[in-house]
Order: sequence, then structure tokens, then C-alpha cells
Amino acid sequence: MKKHLTFLTVSLCAVLFVFADCAAQKKKSWKGAPLPKFAREGHRGTRGLMPENTIPSMIRAIAEGANIIEVDIYTTRDGQVIVTHDPYINREFSLTAEGQEIPEADARKYIVHHMDYAEVRKFDVGSKPYAAYPQQKKIRTYIPTFAELIDSVEQYTKSHKLPGTIYNIELKTSVKYDSIYNAKPKVLVDAVMDIVKQKNIGNRFYIQSFDVRPLQVVHQDYPGVTIGFLTGDAKKTPAQNITELGFYPDIYSPQYKLVTPQMKQECKQHKMRLIPWTVNTTEEMQSLISIGVDGIITDYPDRLMKIAGNR
Repeated sequence: MKKHLTFLTVSLCAVLFVFADCAAQKKKSWKGAPLPKFAREGHRGTRGLMPENTIPSMIRAIAEGANIIEVDIYTTRDGQVIVTHDPYINREFSLTAEGQEIPEADARKYIVHHMDYAEVRKFDVGSKPYAAYPQQKKIRTYIPTFAELIDSVEQYTKSHKLPGTIYNIELKTSVKYDSIYNAKPKVLVDAVMDIVKQKNIGNRFYIQSFDVRPLQVVHQDYPGVTIGFLTGDAKKTPAQNITELGFYPDIYSPQYKLVTPQMKQECKQHKMRLIPWTVNTTEEMQSLISIGVDGIITDYPDRLMKIAGNR
């Protein structure tokens, strides 16, 4: 009996050692993103010029001078990680596979988390005129998987002998809609990190969210990965947001109208880069640059390139 107990004890210790060693290896493997001195971020690619969150939009953003591209992430019913901003197929700029309008009564009918990817992919998200962005080029295109998008972007930059782009990966989670509109934070974080590892993009990415929970998962499970905190809440100070998050993120990304010289000083004091969203006029861009922001997220990377291309 004593021998059996000794064997079990040794075996259990060995198993625990293996798990501990794996966890340690996992936590030592990440470095922060090689962020440029000034971030020229294409919002959803270049939403002002191309259908948002599509492969053509990402490639156009890079062609127009973006050194970071921002993507929004959801998962489908069959576990595919896809790039789209809304939890449902957005009728404002989407058509059915047959090219038909989605009735207003069905505006929130097609929830991507409740559909297999094969069904999601059939919708045309680029042919319908989008009143909010009249400059958008109209092309028939689809919601891509995150993996496919990376493959296409990497192929484009290599074939054009361009530096590898940085991916700003926004996780669209919400306490109110866990498992309804998207996967829960840890499931989503792990799925995204699996793709990042599979695609061998190294540390050319960072993860951002309005929801503190996935950022806390990244901070805990993938230390060293660059983290961006998003906010549009004018009622909360940076200090209050940081208290809720529980640590200082690498990037503080407020809605651009919230930016003040004092906010810039706070970010500098705590070694956070200040990168506001979503800035679309050259006047607003110049004003923010004069305050000293470390980058700008915009629907029009071409406009930003003209005034900040040498930064």
C-alpha cells in the first residue's frame, strides 16, 4: 500500500510539474508589439474608401499608408473567428446572397454567432451603397475569417516588399451579451491567440477592447502581449478606467473628443501610448497631433498619411 501511495505521489508531482512548466512556457513567450513611433491606423481597414472589415479594405488601407490595421472579431456557431463589427449582418450595407435587400423587420435577424461560417460568407457586404460613406468603392465581397485575412494581408505586403503590418485586434465582447452575440472572453482570447500563433506573425499585433474582461485574460494568460484599452465614456477619468481594468495598458484609446493635454500627460506619466479613435477630418487630426497623441485611428488613412506620413 505504501509503495502504491509513493508511486501515486511521484506521478502526481510529475503531472503537476509538467502543467506548471507548460504554463510557465506559455507566459514567457510573448513580447510587446513593435509599435511605430506614430501609429497610422486604418479603422476597419479603410472604411471611408472600401467596404469595412473586408480583405480589400485592409489592403487598401496599407496601400494608403496605414502601418496598423484595425479589425473587429466575433465567432460563428461552428467556432470560426471572423472579422466583422456588428453582431448581426448589417442591413445598411449588406445584401443577401441573391443580391436582395434585408427587410427592416429582419435588421437583427442574422446573428453571426448563431450561424455557421458558410452561411455568413454568402452575404454580400460590399455592393450596396452606404450613405454614411459615399466615397466607398462598391464591390461584391464577404465577411472573411481572421485567418484568411491575415494570409491575404501577409501575401500583399510580401509581394509588394512592404514592412509587415501590425494588426489591432478588437474583441467585441459584452457582459450583457455573453454567448448570445459572441463567445465568452477567455474562449475568444484563446481562439484569437491560436490563430496568431498558427499564422506566425510573431508579435505584430495587439489586442484591444471596451470590455475589461478579455484584456484581463490577455494580461493574465499571455503576459507581454500589447494591450489597448478603448473608451468612449466621458463620465470616467483615465484613472477610474485604469482602476477598473486593474493594470496600466500599453495603449489608451479614447474617443477623440475626450482627448486633452492633461490626458496626454497622464498617459505619458504611466507609459501608455495615447491613440484616439475615430478621427476623420484633417483639422481634427492636426489638432490632436498638436496635443501630442501617439497615433490616430481613422476611416481615411490617405488623409492621415498626407499630414503625418513623415512622423
